[in-house]
Amino acid sequence: MRTKLSRSERPFVFMNVAMSADGKIATANRVVSSFGSKRDLDHMYELRTSADAVMAGARTLDLNKVLLGAGGERFKKMRLRNGLGEYSLRVIVSGSGSINPRAAIFQHRFSPILLIISKRAGAVKLKPLRSLSDDVFVSPGHQIDFAKVLEWLHTKWKVRRLLCEGGGELNAALFRAGLVDEFNL
Repeated sequence: MRTKLSRSERPFVFMNVAMSADGKIATANRVVSSFGSKRDLDHMYELRTSADAVMAGARTLDLNKVLLGAGGERFKKMRLRNGLGEYSLRVIVSGSGSINPRAAIFQHRFSPILLIISKRAGAVKLKPLRSLSDDVFVSPGHQIDFAKVLEWLHTKWKVRRLLCEGGGELNAALFRAGLVDEFNL
């Protein structure tokens, strides 16, 4: 669903994607490959130094032990120089609410974790998700309305810059909604 928001009503959305020469961003079983270099990894952490929040899909986090952290002392200092806290907000997206409660991100509580789900997740899944996170946004309907998500992040959490780190389904949804302002490959 596409709801038109002015730039003053939502965060600037920038996306970072690592890709193999043949266009793959993950293996067939959705595990992120290590085809990126140290320079690519440093670039990802440098992008995080300007983000109020970092967003990723639930499968990306479940399968890859992703924490969405700052990347070490050097990058924490860069965040502080940029007028941000040491860590960004961490945003997890899962329309169905199928998030592994034992995922590594929930074992490392260094910054708030926000969950984005759709109404189809249902009350049974919602209760344990609330205990895992600092806040949950339930998008009305069976699909996530990303315009409403961005408005919520902007209004409630004061997110001015949101870095999206995939996976492919999340990236595609943001592009379909016309909400990507910058793309880093």
